[in-house]
Amino acid sequence: MLTAPHSNIAGDANPAYFHEGPAAGSLRSDQPLPIYDDDPQHLWNRLFAALYIRPSHIPDEAGGAAVARIEGGDIIDFLGWAGTTYWDEPDVNAGLNAVVDEFLADDGAALIDDPLYRAILLRDVWAAFDFLTDQNIRRKGSIQIRRQRTELCSKLARIMQGLSLSDSEVEALPDNYQTAIESGEFITSGALNPSGNYLPGGLFSRPQEWVEIDFFQPDLHEDLSARLITLHTRSYRARSYFRVFYRFPGGRTQLTAYLQELNETGIDWKQAAQDGFILLKPDAPQIPVGTELALIQFMMTLNSDLQPVPTSVVESVRMRSYLNVDGAADRESNTGVGMNVMEYTLKRLLLFDDLRHGGLAREGDEIPLYRVIFQGEKDPDWGHDGRKALFQQCVDCHMSPNADRTGVHSLPSIVHMGGFDAGAQLGVAVPLTPEQQHVRGERAAEWKLKHETYRRLLEFLDR
Repeated sequence: MLTAPHSNIAGDANPAYFHEGPAAGSLRSDQPLPIYDDDPQHLWNRLFAALYIRPSHIPDEAGGAAVARIEGGDIIDFLGWAGTTYWDEPDVNAGLNAVVDEFLADDGAALIDDPLYRAILLRDVWAAFDFLTDQNIRRKGSIQIRRQRTELCSKLARIMQGLSLSDSEVEALPDNYQTAIESGEFITSGALNPSGNYLPGGLFSRPQEWVEIDFFQPDLHEDLSARLITLHTRSYRARSYFRVFYRFPGGRTQLTAYLQELNETGIDWKQAAQDGFILLKPDAPQIPVGTELALIQFMMTLNSDLQPVPTSVVESVRMRSYLNVDGAADRESNTGVGMNVMEYTLKRLLLFDDLRHGGLAREGDEIPLYRVIFQGEKDPDWGHDGRKALFQQCVDCHMSPNADRTGVHSLPSIVHMGGFDAGAQLGVAVPLTPEQQHVRGERAAEWKLKHETYRRLLEFLDR
């Protein structure tokens, strides 16, 4: 089975992380890192550490012994699950409030004026605000705990307001994916090959090859915009927006013909009408071997009017390619079941180092990772899966014969297989034209404007 050439999310040379053994990928201490400034004790670094560094003590695998680790640091996700009470604990809450109060008292937002730095810290604080606000919306914890969260969220809202960007600053944020392509760090042509660091060079520039897809939109009078949001965007509460690209061996022509065939023969429309969402027939037309997919996560930000705005900053790149479509054992794939997977995520240390490698670093195939998205309201702290290797996470959702998730049945985006309440659609996905590349971001911004977490953000600032 092929494995990634890089095996640690922090980079082999970063002394702040463990690189071997059960603690691999975790931090050596809970002290602030020199991310936003070379001085670890800079106020921005201390605020970031209070939000993005926390201890864990869970098994590496089901039934195993618990391993004490310090998680977080230069990661993409805020480590908050429905069952998390970490930031409610008295000592933790007091420490976080102290640095937040210092940030507000000393006009911390003015300490660094670079718009990119401000946008990234804003996204980091925004994630914490949304999580704590969500906990209150769901009435998690006692009334005292909820009031404690309310007080903290009111402060975080003011920090976000101070970090917000003008429209011209948002427009000038970098296209870090293109910078990555031009860096020379990545293989940018040919098929996805996990034995090297690969990023497709034509992802956004060759629409006849890489085809962006969107949900089918019925011609109805109702406002269906809330149902035209990817499940990933929902999970991030529209602080990120996602674009989905397919590459068939025969290009756009083959993909377009395939989607039409799937629409005509692959769906039980009567059952779909009864269920309220679409599932494909067991014998639905199959995608061709060699199909590749790319799911691209972009950052949203807030402008000076506190409006959510899409940006050009790529936060993650998730890719899959199919060596077979039935999940049969295949040692040429890095999952071992006929599917290659790769994931890159944004690293602040790279991004702030003159956009080195576009700020994108590859996640190791077999290094255990946490998944914060797609977690249930009753999931415990650290999620129902805990730490699980990247390739296994991908296989569980996208190439699992035991769960009937192989080939076309492993592509939720092709009919938005999420159920009605999760935004399920009424038809098969459709190709977008290059002129429509803005729709995903605009739709995410519109969705966020209507979300309860955003309404509460504005209420805090209107007091």
